[in-house]
Amino acid sequence: MNSKIKVSVIIPVYQVENYLERAVDSVLAQTLEEKEIILVDDGSQDTSPQICDQYEKAYPELIRVIHKKNEGLGIARNTGIRVASGEYIAFLDSDDTVEPEMYEEMYAKASGENLDIVMCDVKIIYVEENKTSIVSSYPKENFDLADYIANGNNITYSVNKLFRRSIWEENSYEKMLFEDISLIPSLVTRYHRIGYVKKPFYHYYRRANTLSTTFSGNMIDIIQAFRNFIDTSDPYYHEEVVYCTAKQLYWNMTQSRVLFQADFIEFLKEYKKDFLLNSYLAKDRKIHSILDFLKKDVIPDKIICVHFARAIPQEYLEKITEHFPKTKLITADESYYSKDQLPDNVNQAIDSGHLSYAEEYVSLKLLLEEGGIVVTPDSRPNLNLKKLRLNQIFFGFEDPDQITSGCYGALANHYVIQALLETYEKDNIFNKAFLPLKERIRDFLIIHFQLQVNGKKQTLHGEIPVYLPSVLSYDMQDGENCCKKSEFPVPEGYELVSDTVLKMWSDRLMENWNLYKRELQSKHPSAVKTASIDSGMLSQDLFQRELERQIQSVVDNYENSTCWKITKPFRAIAKIFGK
Repeated sequence: MNSKIKVSVIIPVYQVENYLERAVDSVLAQTLEEKEIILVDDGSQDTSPQICDQYEKAYPELIRVIHKKNEGLGIARNTGIRVASGEYIAFLDSDDTVEPEMYEEMYAKASGENLDIVMCDVKIIYVEENKTSIVSSYPKENFDLADYIANGNNITYSVNKLFRRSIWEENSYEKMLFEDISLIPSLVTRYHRIGYVKKPFYHYYRRANTLSTTFSGNMIDIIQAFRNFIDTSDPYYHEEVVYCTAKQLYWNMTQSRVLFQADFIEFLKEYKKDFLLNSYLAKDRKIHSILDFLKKDVIPDKIICVHFARAIPQEYLEKITEHFPKTKLITADESYYSKDQLPDNVNQAIDSGHLSYAEEYVSLKLLLEEGGIVVTPDSRPNLNLKKLRLNQIFFGFEDPDQITSGCYGALANHYVIQALLETYEKDNIFNKAFLPLKERIRDFLIIHFQLQVNGKKQTLHGEIPVYLPSVLSYDMQDGENCCKKSEFPVPEGYELVSDTVLKMWSDRLMENWNLYKRELQSKHPSAVKTASIDSGMLSQDLFQRELERQIQSVVDNYENSTCWKITKPFRAIAKIFGK
């Protein structure tokens, strides 16, 4: 290693065998000689560790490799920081590159003006689209920190900045997604000696299916990142910090991560005073529109699971951990409520072994008290369930005739849930016969809200959505499913669908085909008439073949657009029931 290292370049490495050499070579090509490269292998399972070792062997005085277990990007950067000896620290993502002059020019700026942080512009390379764009970090000639926080770009990036190493003696990345958003903007507010080199030195390769472009349950970390930004920044810049956060919220809530909109609404309400009193927001009509969300109630981020005389399936818990890591899971068994807290008929149900009846009552009771979404142990929720929190209450069909009791949700103290609970307290034949919850919900919605029992999506009185069976019971692989049943084992690659729901979808396909034929006839009536009346047997044969071709076209389009093969659920049913 050189005796005096000016810049330590830290490159976290994870599963990037196809891009790593390009990244490292771009640092080796730097015109700055007094540098070191620290490759932190974060438990890669591909050939990345071997590539790192080959570089260290080839450049022993320049490159150092650290192998560690997988803990994420932020922890890998912290690991590199601890061994870095440079006067300044730079970060490079292992699938990106930098211009040859980047670190020499930025170091000259930093050392010449005794700066804590120096930043540059970013070139974004859209790999699939084969296009590029330059994102300027700051549009003005004279750098003003307050204005940069409020109106600049790239403030959350670690990779387009050079940091004085002493900054990292007091700060570190958290183990979370969006570790950059959580830390870097806050550092910008607290270390005021900042410089700017107005050149797009950093090349950011943007691809589909990367951490930043795909959804996962852990993406809820972005809420904590915003919270950290506001809470840890220099209070002197509080107005600018809140406005900067509001702009990021706007983009996330309306464009990038709409699925998490309910979580963002809760965050807005948490900092309601700060957003409402912000002077920047008051002048920005577009960003100010996010404050309209403050008027919206969302179902609490809670999942309720009641399980009497049985354990919660491990697969259920795995789904919760995967998709809802920050969601409060409320579990209840037969000991959750004492007998004097339950109606007589519910206690009788427990004593006589009708445990599902008691589970359904306790689920309703907890839902009234806590609010949230009931997901029974026999159901499997997925990330899409988050979008249903934007309702105040919701139900869904299980088939054309029944409402599901496996997944439904509501605000705390919702009057419909209260009314359903009260039906258990009456002394009538339905309670003596332990009437299932799905029938109670259906009959209640028919009587009070004119539910049409047809399995179709509808919104009752403009306030109670009732969803299709494909949303809360069966996965048709059309992107709409939020929770599905799991009573039967299904071979891999298949979906379990009841015969009534399968028939409903087949009927729906035929309805679409009939609509298509009517539309075709309305547009070309003479052509249809000629084929059927004047053409004779040959034209009739051609017409029949054209009709068959059109039918096949609709079938192909249906299968491709919904992404589920209509024969798969049929074969799954045949295998399960031996038909």
